[in-house]
Amino acid sequence: MTEPTAGANGWRRLSPWAVSILFIQGVIRFMRENIPLLLGAGAGATLVERIGIREVSLVTSLLLLIAALLSLLYYRRFRFRLDDDTLVVQKGLMERTELKVSADRVQHIAIEQPFYMRPFGVVRFSLDTPGGITTEVELPGIRRDLAEKLRVTLAGARTAGESPATTEQRTAAAAPESLFRIGPAAITLHGLASNHAYVAAAALAPLIQPLERIAVRHLEGLAELPWLQQLMESPLLALSGSIAVLLVVLVMLSVVVSWLRFFGFHLLRDGGRFIQRSGLLTRREQTLSSAKLQSVEWVETAVGRALGRGYLICRQYGGAPAGADHAGHKFIVPGLDRETGRWLCHVFWPDLAPAETGALQDRAAVEAGPLTTNSGPSFRRVHVHYRRVTALRFGLLGIILAVILTLTSGHTAWLLAGLAAVVLSWPVAHLRWLAVGWKRRGRYLLVRRGLLGRRTTLFPLDHMQAVTLRQSWFQRRHGLATLHFQLASGAASLPFIDKSVALALANEAVYRVERLAIPRQGALPFRQCPQ
Repeated sequence: MTEPTAGANGWRRLSPWAVSILFIQGVIRFMRENIPLLLGAGAGATLVERIGIREVSLVTSLLLLIAALLSLLYYRRFRFRLDDDTLVVQKGLMERTELKVSADRVQHIAIEQPFYMRPFGVVRFSLDTPGGITTEVELPGIRRDLAEKLRVTLAGARTAGESPATTEQRTAAAAPESLFRIGPAAITLHGLASNHAYVAAAALAPLIQPLERIAVRHLEGLAELPWLQQLMESPLLALSGSIAVLLVVLVMLSVVVSWLRFFGFHLLRDGGRFIQRSGLLTRREQTLSSAKLQSVEWVETAVGRALGRGYLICRQYGGAPAGADHAGHKFIVPGLDRETGRWLCHVFWPDLAPAETGALQDRAAVEAGPLTTNSGPSFRRVHVHYRRVTALRFGLLGIILAVILTLTSGHTAWLLAGLAAVVLSWPVAHLRWLAVGWKRRGRYLLVRRGLLGRRTTLFPLDHMQAVTLRQSWFQRRHGLATLHFQLASGAASLPFIDKSVALALANEAVYRVERLAIPRQGALPFRQCPQ
């Protein structure tokens, strides 16, 4: 099958293979949303036992036929065209919808090719606009060359007064610059050091109840196993063995998820855009515009700190909620050591380097950077009162919960748990205090937070949308304040710093934003924040 060409009015349709792709996507979406519920409740087995396999098969075939007809109808009513630098999409089954997205509103473009699309030679093209949490526009089945043409036109690479044809020719003539690749060892270390284990645990949660029922049914046969009898005689050994097996399974699944997502990871630079390509089953290509880059976050988990590994998250306008990782909202560079992460920060923002070294163009020239504390000024810790207040909050919360549980359940053992929370509150607060810090690097601010792990957010002060200074009664008494920074990509906070420093930092941020928005001949007076 060949993809339909553009008509007289410029309208294009999806590839004919898109009917099959839409059908497969619908089936996969239905299974992902409903099968875990059926497995968890045991409704699937009960339905088969009561109705019969034949009846269930007939109903399933009817549902698949309806899904195929809906996919065909959706394909027939789906069309799109490129109006200069505006993408127009018309779609819908019962209700006709028309979407128009201009190139200057495009924030992120992704080109994906799942394993079931490879035999058809088509890809899935999607784009997002600032502030969106879900994908704004998706073309589920088009040829790669057409997807590349749309990406070039809509990625904001065109200069003022340049036609789309000239942009396409210029982009095709200039080959992207290769910046960074990761190999099998780096992918495995990223799986060990990342938080993919939580994703794997959430994926395995629906299978716990079916496995439990199977174990109960075969309990007599399992009890005859010698090693299982030894475990049951020692509850502590059984608990330790179960936890160890669970940890090993989660770690292995975390590594598998890392391989599926970041296999063949390649970071390139194409003018003012950064492109990453990765994926084992689903090959994904994401685009990041340097002009729309708002913040860069360096993440080291507790295991990552021990292994000396972390990853970068590049955030644009309208960042995803913390912890989410939706395609199109997080541009992740995985499998990095600290030196490589420091170098990539300078690649994303060349003027990040200290004044004495200038703009760094070469990786070997990076001798100092924002991700370590032994080069340049170290991170400044917040006031020691932050540790005291954090311990007090954690201890009071533990006591209140223990009292409530004791009154509702009648077991005084919860009071011992509350006492343990009070004892643990001080070391936890100390670790928290050690993790929180900040540092200036020219026009950039670095804010670090964490407990056992570390998250360092790097952003320019002139990208600020709002800055808020807050003081509690305790902070007013000791001359302290908390700064809240609102960026287009999210929020950051700097707690328990001296009020004079907080005011100077807030004034400088406002001054830099105003100077960038309204250029003036003379410099405005402002109080310089200490480096």
